[in-house]
Amino acid sequence: MVNFLNELTTWILYFFIYSIIGWVFESTYCSLKAKPPHFINRGFLFGPLCPIYGSGLVAVAFLMQPFTYIDPVAKFLIIAGVCTVIEYVASFVMEKLYHVRWWSYRNSWYNFTINGRVSFWTSIGFGLGGLIVLNYIHPSIVDFVGSFSFGAKMALSVSLIILFMLDNYMSNAAAASVKHALKGGKIDLTDEIKRYAINYYREQTRKTRRLAKKLLKQMKKAQKTAIKQLRGAQKRIMRQAAKLEYRAKRHEVRKEIAKTDLKTIPRKTERLKKNSKF
Repeated sequence: MVNFLNELTTWILYFFIYSIIGWVFESTYCSLKAKPPHFINRGFLFGPLCPIYGSGLVAVAFLMQPFTYIDPVAKFLIIAGVCTVIEYVASFVMEKLYHVRWWSYRNSWYNFTINGRVSFWTSIGFGLGGLIVLNYIHPSIVDFVGSFSFGAKMALSVSLIILFMLDNYMSNAAAASVKHALKGGKIDLTDEIKRYAINYYREQTRKTRRLAKKLLKQMKKAQKTAIKQLRGAQKRIMRQAAKLEYRAKRHEVRKEIAKTDLKTIPRKTERLKKNSKF
């Protein structure tokens, strides 16, 4: 079990490392290509990750393990094919989910494409890039990840997965709203979608602040109303208590008067008898 978890966390770390490398490459390339050049945070997520690169390179590294010593041309074709399939599936699924095109290769007249989702020259680039990564970069990454203890790899993997899931949740929530704000079409809308998603959360933050202020105002108003009602109730209780006290005192006075009258009745009766004619 420990060996399995150790192997699993190793590949999870490979995925995140290659996702970060892919994000750096993609963002740098698109930022320099933009007119005028400006920073573009490429990818679906808010964080510095391009999972499609992580998935592609991890799949290639895993699948090529039995074919380490095959002909470089065959290796190139396998890598290009795997990466092309992953890119096509990712483009298709994301467009079906959000009804917008995250990337498109249709604008290049010299580029052979399949529905604008994958292109000939991009696949060539994937094949060459995959060969370079497997031959020159992957061994260093293997040594780097291998230098961590099992506990460190487990802690890193769990932490990165939690952050990745949180980013996915936020990105999905923002991207889901794109359907009601942007038209899909067949053009690359990654930059527009990312800017819209960031503005979406800025707007949500503003709404949250406004809601918090409104709730605070309502709470203060309710507090004032409650205090007024409490003070009114206290005054009413005090008035009722004063009335009850007055009535009690009046009752006591009447009792005393009644007792006094009862004591004087016999004397008055005798006086009446004496003064009576009979």
